[in-house]
Amino acid sequence: MENVEKSIKRRDVLKASTLFGALALGGLLSPVQAASTAFKAPTRDNPLLLDSNENAYGSSKLTQKALEKSIALTSLYPEEAEMALRGDIARFYQIKEDKVCVSNGSSAAIQASIYAINSYAQEFNMPLRIISPNPTLDLPATYAKPLGIEVVSIDLDSNYNVNVDAMKKSEREFDGISLVYLSNPNDPTGNILNANDLYSWIRNAKQTTIFLIDESYAEYVVDTSFKSGIDILKEGVKNIIVTRTFSKIYGLAGLRVGYAITTPELQRRISDFLQINGVNVCGALAASAAIKDFNFRQYCINSNIKSRQIVTQVLDSLGLRYAPSHTNFIFHEITGEFDDFVKNMRYQNVLVGKEFAKFGNFCRVTLGTPQQMQYYVKTLKLFRQKRYI
Repeated sequence: MENVEKSIKRRDVLKASTLFGALALGGLLSPVQAASTAFKAPTRDNPLLLDSNENAYGSSKLTQKALEKSIALTSLYPEEAEMALRGDIARFYQIKEDKVCVSNGSSAAIQASIYAINSYAQEFNMPLRIISPNPTLDLPATYAKPLGIEVVSIDLDSNYNVNVDAMKKSEREFDGISLVYLSNPNDPTGNILNANDLYSWIRNAKQTTIFLIDESYAEYVVDTSFKSGIDILKEGVKNIIVTRTFSKIYGLAGLRVGYAITTPELQRRISDFLQINGVNVCGALAASAAIKDFNFRQYCINSNIKSRQIVTQVLDSLGLRYAPSHTNFIFHEITGEFDDFVKNMRYQNVLVGKEFAKFGNFCRVTLGTPQQMQYYVKTLKLFRQKRYI
């Protein structure tokens, strides 16, 4: 019932939003203009959406202009726009196009990757299992279930880090194909893998091990110790699939555009399991514009740092623990019952993230604009006064 209520509320927000009117009038406010607009306290009909890690700034003006132009092309199939996007992604990372798959969101790329590796395992008559941290994104387990693929979940360590040693042990001991799923930064904790540990593991893994690295939030990372799987792939490593999305920092969650970067051989295998024309023409053209908009991306990064500081300073003052986030969300302690926290936040017209197994006293909260996070931490302080947290 709660999920239905939440869904209705989110639909009402989208209906009531000025986004569609702004688009019809020639585009949204720029990020700078949006940030200077007076913050309005959320209401029941227009709650503060801190539950799904969407970009609080929407998409950039360049992206909006591309969307306007795309309207004239909606009667055409999207092959040309999809091919152009594939080329833009390749140029952005300075790789060849035969390493890129474009997909209907990164979720479709993850699903196609799992199906492709399952097909590969069947081709060589070898058992397959997925090894993943816990907690992490639940999509791999969801996609593995109908295929009967075993999923081994390895708990995080006491510092909320991926337990690489335990995952390596599981990979080494399995006599078959291991598909190691890693969300980097990890969802829901927001922390990053130690680059040296990751690179060493990938380099020294068994020949039957393939790494599926989901980097949906990598654009938010400013820590220089972070190493993308794309960089490792460019150094000649053959056993990596990296998935990314335009849903987060680029603000295109509603258009569903993602991609995978891997070796040409794995790219061909993954493409066999991707929907034909899986990306619509509006999404493809918007994504091509978005990936070229450095200024908007940098603005979102800088604003996200400010929002994170606002939240962590108050969490520190309240003595609430949190994982070291490198994303546009933060995973923090709430104490008390999770359902009560969600309900009390809803009374304040704030929607927050879902519960994760074994972390019932933590909540994943999206980082919105600095003004939005000032409202959020004000609410946290109120909850402390009322002894809710």
